[in-house]
Amino acid sequence: MKALKTILAWIFSIILAVSLFGLFMIANISSFCTTENIQKATAQIDVSHEISKMQNSTNAGHKAEISDIVTTAYEEAENHGISSDLVDEIFNSEEVKIFLGQIIGNTTDYLINGTENKIVTSEDFNKLLDDNMDKWIKNSGISISDSKKEVLVIRMKSASAGIIDNLPTPQTLSSNFTQDSLDKMQQLFSPTFKTTLVIICAFSLIMLLILKHRYHKWLLYVAVPTIIIGLLTVATSFVIVDVLTMLLNQYSLSFMVSIFSDGLAHSIFITGLIAIIIAIIIFIIYGLMGKKGQKKTPTGV
Repeated sequence: MKALKTILAWIFSIILAVSLFGLFMIANISSFCTTENIQKATAQIDVSHEISKMQNSTNAGHKAEISDIVTTAYEEAENHGISSDLVDEIFNSEEVKIFLGQIIGNTTDYLINGTENKIVTSEDFNKLLDDNMDKWIKNSGISISDSKKEVLVIRMKSASAGIIDNLPTPQTLSSNFTQDSLDKMQQLFSPTFKTTLVIICAFSLIMLLILKHRYHKWLLYVAVPTIIIGLLTVATSFVIVDVLTMLLNQYSLSFMVSIFSDGLAHSIFITGLIAIIIAIIIFIIYGLMGKKGQKKTPTGV
């Protein structure tokens, strides 16, 4: 009977580990990939700096990207004697970052969470330029003539029209998947599945408590899978970016890779770290509470 309880305890311990890992990954990815959170993450990056890094490491002849709008802006500014500080101000402004975040956020939110948002067009970008250019010029601290400002705006609008309007929509990208696989992916990240995983975790904990309540052994069966999954989650945080970057490359937004390394990967890393700390605390509690009992009646795990 004792051996059977131990076998069942390890089975529920494994179930707990698998459920925890699934919950950690799904919750982090689903939450991060909403349009709102992608926009928040984009607001933290230096857009012009990231694009500069990408262009310095990219061979000539690369496909048209959002970054080409930035390149055009810098080239036109240089050609017309406009300080690059203005271009820096434009593409690092909150308005432009939110706009860029919406482009990629619409895609991740649709593919992962099944949420359909308004498609971004070049007309939206043009309106952004018209509404904010004077403010950006003021913030940059430079002075340019109206004619130079008009030339810069026209060239940026021209570049955006040829790129933004030709970006694949979230629905177009979803055609890379069969409808069945897309439905399954969205179900995987759905609130219903997350709730199911929470219930499985709770049930596993209850069963471990019932099976190994003597000498608080259940704590050991909880701590072991928790620390293993914590370490696995931390390790996953270093490779998850490479997986999701493939989506950005298809979507001509490769310069935004940093938001995943600084945002999603960091979030997953912290989740794993917290799990490790919790596991260590459980081990300590088990050691303190189990010592007295084990001295009285030594037993195997």
